[in-house]
Amino acid sequence: MVIRCPAAAALAVSALLLAACSAGSSAGQPLISGTQQKGVLDCAPAPNPAPSAGTPAWNSPTGFAYDWYFNASALPVEIESVSLIGNHNLVLHGAVVYRGPHDIITSDGWPVMGRNANPSAWAQRQNVPGAVIPPQPSTNGAPDPDEPEYAVIIDVSAKTPAGGYAIGQQVTYKQGNSHYTIRTYTGYAIVPLGRNGPDCDAADKAINAAWEKHA
Repeated sequence: MVIRCPAAAALAVSALLLAACSAGSSAGQPLISGTQQKGVLDCAPAPNPAPSAGTPAWNSPTGFAYDWYFNASALPVEIESVSLIGNHNLVLHGAVVYRGPHDIITSDGWPVMGRNANPSAWAQRQNVPGAVIPPQPSTNGAPDPDEPEYAVIIDVSAKTPAGGYAIGQQVTYKQGNSHYTIRTYTGYAIVPLGRNGPDCDAADKAINAAWEKHA
């Protein structure tokens, strides 16, 4: 796992980020993103020879858990779908919603994704579609730092041994009869393991170039 984070503190304190830096700053959205836009790019190797990594093959499923959300409304919302933004050669197998503190490893082999999570919270993770995020206490419309957030964790793999990348995730959800879409720009890459570690440079440049187009 290689993480590029222009604002490194975003990993530990995403609940404290201002809404202006998040995907959920659009007026009228029940969900607010607690993840800094274009603030994190994670490059995960596959295959990874480390037995504990959980990615023994180039097409092993990998989980990415960077995207946290907060329901600022008075009613629950139901997640309908998750898709990749700017997908290049990745396969999205599914997604789960995890309620808990930021204790989960941010990327890992999917079979071992929950090993550092709170066991009770991980056991109660919800599959998408159908996952529900209830209303949450807030301070001036921002997440309460003492309250857990909800992560939308994606399960992806490379389509070919060359690897692939995406520039973010799009979540569609509903509240009553109203439907919404929220986008979070987090970079995900799965790459071959080179002689000196993960070969991340090409994916890094491609993701940053795509982010510039979405400025």
